Formats: sequence, C-alpha cells, structure tokens
Amino acid sequence: MKTVVNGFAKFIVSNATIALAIMLLPVFLITEQVTFFDHIMDYLFNNKS
Repeated sequence: MKTVVNGFAKFIVSNATIALAIMLLPVFLITEQVTFFDHIMDYLFNNKS
C-alpha cells in the first residue's frame, strides 16, 4: 500500500513539475541553478524514496 501511495504522490508531483518548468523557462535562460527545482528532480528520480 505504501508503494501505491508513494507512486501516486510522485505522479502528482511530476505533473505539477511540468507546469512549474514551463513557468520557470525565463529563469532557466538566465541561470541554471534553481534549487527548488533541483530538489523536486531529486525526489522524483531518487530510487530510495
């Protein structure tokens, strides 16, 4: 059950991240370091969570 809940949470976060990435496109043109976005990517692609 924990795996299902964790998978659903990652599904929701990944969809929200796509919208966030689109909104942050002008910021990515100026800088490559957006720590909040980096933390989200670590959460989504880290196999430990």
